[in-house]
Amino acid sequence: MRTNRNVIAPLFICALVALSAGDAVGAIPDPAQCYFVPQAGSIGAPSESTNATKWFRMCPNNDGGSSLPQNARIKIVVRNTNGNPIPGVSPADICILMNGGTSAQGFSGVGADSVVSSGRWNPSPLCPEVRCVQADSATNNQGATYITFTGANSSAPGIGVRDPMRKWGHYDSELPVFVFGFKIPGRITSSAANGTYVLRIKNVDLTAGLGTGLNQGERVTSADFSVFSTQCPLGQATPLSYWCDFDSNGTVTSADFQIISSHSEDHNCLAPNNP
Repeated sequence: MRTNRNVIAPLFICALVALSAGDAVGAIPDPAQCYFVPQAGSIGAPSESTNATKWFRMCPNNDGGSSLPQNARIKIVVRNTNGNPIPGVSPADICILMNGGTSAQGFSGVGADSVVSSGRWNPSPLCPEVRCVQADSATNNQGATYITFTGANSSAPGIGVRDPMRKWGHYDSELPVFVFGFKIPGRITSSAANGTYVLRIKNVDLTAGLGTGLNQGERVTSADFSVFSTQCPLGQATPLSYWCDFDSNGTVTSADFQIISSHSEDHNCLAPNNP
């Protein structure tokens, strides 16, 4: 059986794993020195802040187009207590952490707990198990790497390449980022202070899938369009308008309706792309 590289070992967040002889000596991250920052566009001249986060939106099929466009990603910088970069940290040890589902569904942990990323309750069509959205590559000599949300080629970190095993539904108020089990803070720009940014990714799968009904999550249905039209009226502020504002310009507009409409009813873990 092929191992799903997006599934995180249960003990990842329970203890600091022992570093192998091949790892950098003393490579223990200091959360006060580490950070991540939202980015999009090219690697050489990236956009940051709201110029990046406006692209942080997806379809549960991870189908491209208006889903995670413009190489939407976070840049991660890993440093030790002296502020020195830690190179060579394995991609599998750098994760956006997800629980797989909600407590009502029997999931628990310190990962995102209202993101739906498991086939346990969504077996038809079967959705992949996603617990660790891992880094594109090992950290470089500056201690830096990326997590490009749609997926990436390790030879071109920071450039989006669709990963068919990287699919999830719904959203969470925080998608926590961990390095070797240490939770690290976000910065809204590379020069900002730690703690000025919390990672969120909006999803056109706005509703359902959070309970124990089978095959309700990780798909776009008429319920999502109904929520958008009734609970996110154009130009008005409502409890859900933040999540319906897919282009993150501060207001729900016809452009947001066009985004959700481009992911037609019943986009799911096998449609429009299979896998």
